[in-house]
Amino acid sequence: MKKRIWNKVVSIMTAILLIVGLVPSTTVAVMAATVQNITYLDGNGTQQTAASATQVTNSDTEWTDGWYVAQSNITIDGTVTISGNVHLILENGCNLTVNGGILLTKGSNMYIYAQSTEKETMGSLTATGTDAGIQEILPGTPSLTITGGKISASGSDVGISAGSLTITDGYVSVLGTGYHGTSISVMTATISGGFVDLHGDFIGTLSTGTDGHAVISSTGEINNIAENCKGLFLIQNEGKIYGDTFTLTQDLNIAASNIRVTVGEGQTLTLDNGVTLTIPQYATLTNNGTLNNNGTLNNNGTLNNTGTLNNTSTLNNAGAIINNGTLTGEVGGSGTVITTPTITTKSLPEGKVNEEYSAFLSANGSDSINWSVTQGSLPTGLSLLTDGKITGTPTTPGDYVFTVTASNAAGSVSKELTITVKDPIYSIQNSGDISFADALEGYAPEVKTIMITNDGNQPITLDQPSSTSFDVGTLSKTELNVGETAEFTVQPKNGLLAGSYEEDIVITGTNNGQSTSSIVNVKFNVKHNAVKVERKDPTCTEKGNIEYWYCEACRKYFQDEALTKELKQEETILPATGHNLTKVDEKKPTVDAAGNIEYWYCEVCNKYFSDEKAGHEITLEDTIIAKLPKFVSGANQEWTKGSKDGLTFKIDTDIKEFKKVLVDGKELKDTDYDIKSGSTILTLKPSFLDTLSAGKHKIRFEFNTGSVEAYFTVKDKENYSQTESANTGVQNKYGLWIVLLLVAAGGLAGFGILSKRRKNHK
Repeated sequence: MKKRIWNKVVSIMTAILLIVGLVPSTTVAVMAATVQNITYLDGNGTQQTAASATQVTNSDTEWTDGWYVAQSNITIDGTVTISGNVHLILENGCNLTVNGGILLTKGSNMYIYAQSTEKETMGSLTATGTDAGIQEILPGTPSLTITGGKISASGSDVGISAGSLTITDGYVSVLGTGYHGTSISVMTATISGGFVDLHGDFIGTLSTGTDGHAVISSTGEINNIAENCKGLFLIQNEGKIYGDTFTLTQDLNIAASNIRVTVGEGQTLTLDNGVTLTIPQYATLTNNGTLNNNGTLNNNGTLNNTGTLNNTSTLNNAGAIINNGTLTGEVGGSGTVITTPTITTKSLPEGKVNEEYSAFLSANGSDSINWSVTQGSLPTGLSLLTDGKITGTPTTPGDYVFTVTASNAAGSVSKELTITVKDPIYSIQNSGDISFADALEGYAPEVKTIMITNDGNQPITLDQPSSTSFDVGTLSKTELNVGETAEFTVQPKNGLLAGSYEEDIVITGTNNGQSTSSIVNVKFNVKHNAVKVERKDPTCTEKGNIEYWYCEACRKYFQDEALTKELKQEETILPATGHNLTKVDEKKPTVDAAGNIEYWYCEVCNKYFSDEKAGHEITLEDTIIAKLPKFVSGANQEWTKGSKDGLTFKIDTDIKEFKKVLVDGKELKDTDYDIKSGSTILTLKPSFLDTLSAGKHKIRFEFNTGSVEAYFTVKDKENYSQTESANTGVQNKYGLWIVLLLVAAGGLAGFGILSKRRKNHK
């Protein structure tokens, strides 16, 4: 029994050895999943928690405390109820649609985030309900915070309702679809960033309730505020209101009113382009801060301004504007603007003796302003009318300092002014003489501008100036009032030859028979456009030239750099000298020295010719006959068959002259030998030498310069034997396993025979 067990053990071990030999390695992969506490929404509106998918219906569902991630386009055909603190993440490009609306339970807080900050790639949420898109269902001031994404909420009653709404970023579109539908109905709304679009079938509103408030701060923007906006409405920092129409229907600074728009001290209310702000009859808008009107401001009631009212567009006043602050811009309409006058006249024009004088004083304020001189006196001959006009004819020159006062029902203001009366002065001046940069013949004319100023105290009529050597442009204007300026251009005429040009250009002005003039001196130098030509010695066949200067514009030749000594072209030429040839006789080449052909050499131009008339030019290389080839080494070598090395021959001839090699009169192939430079070194390959019979062979090398021959001997191999070392080791693991396989097979066969014998023996 023990022997039988032993036999089985041996068999099992042998089989294991076979398996290990056939399969040398095994790889085991282990997969692990990490479960995260996040709820993911799939494309069918179901949700799956971590690695295991938990199916829910596509109808009503509830989201409790935690994070919810929308990773693809999702449609939920039902209502989503928010309980606790719910954080919704909209990943890039996904669209989450809730067709039953979102309900905020008591005390719940919903936060909406977008993975991308770019509008084009933001995820979106579309919530549509019967009554509201997103709404609170129980008291308890639930909150909604939007920090990103494209959010669209709509319902027949209200788009969004909550205890508080905070928007810091994103694009929010809210729609109340009913006739009296409200876009947003919250107790408090803070919009510190992003873009909010309020609209509906008929109106778009932001309703905060009696004690609520909406704050637009930082860069927040709201579109389409409608007329029935309720609650306290605050404008802070750079917040904006814009849309088609923004109509206020109540007195604006009355605490009991349902509407209170406070533009407090340090605050700003801005009406953008296209916006209309209407103050109804009997209503009042009080501005204690800054009111910027870039749209249309319709005042049908009363506008009390104690701050700054900047009007850059339309201010239609049919009521009363009581201005105790600063009002800029035009005011139109049939209403009244009552303000204390502000004198806007900064200075008064000069007067001329015996010339009629007329000037108007100006002030901001009501139309009924009375003007008077309250200190000092006007120039002799002038008087001030109550409407602010100063008129008359001054008779005495001098500086007259006086004080004027503007008065109306709101008050008065005074300002000191001066009128200077001068004798007639007719005078003009120019901007200065002109000196153009020196130019070469063929120049591109430079253009300069001359300014003419009336520096007298009378108008001047200018005459058009002219010139001989210069082109004069047309005056920009000819009638110059005192202090006015005209200009014209001056440039050298085209094609002026070398020389110096100078001219006085006279500008004349007249008035009532009186004349005055101004002179501008203009200078311009033109030089030869000369290029130096270096001396060129003549050759045997070509002309040369002396050193000279050539002007390309006037095509003249000069002997000196100053261009004072003119030459004729033929005077610059040096004739050719002709060849001075020496004959060189032919010389035959040898194995030790090169030879040459018969040729003629010119010592003047250092050129070589094949004929005595110098009709055919050749190079020095063409005259040389290379030396004859000769063996340097390799003749009479012996080679034994079976040798691994070939036979090498070295010939003293440039490898470029090599043509072919022959053995026993037969040309060899390129594959029969190797050749390299160093003179010429050629090695017969052993593979070729093995094809030759034993004995003496002739080798011939042919070059372009001649040929050389030599002999070499091929011998049979003697006592050649090849001993190979016995490889008693197993070269790889497969040989080892084959041996083991054979041993195992033999062992199994032996155990089988032994078992059978024992069985038969029993």
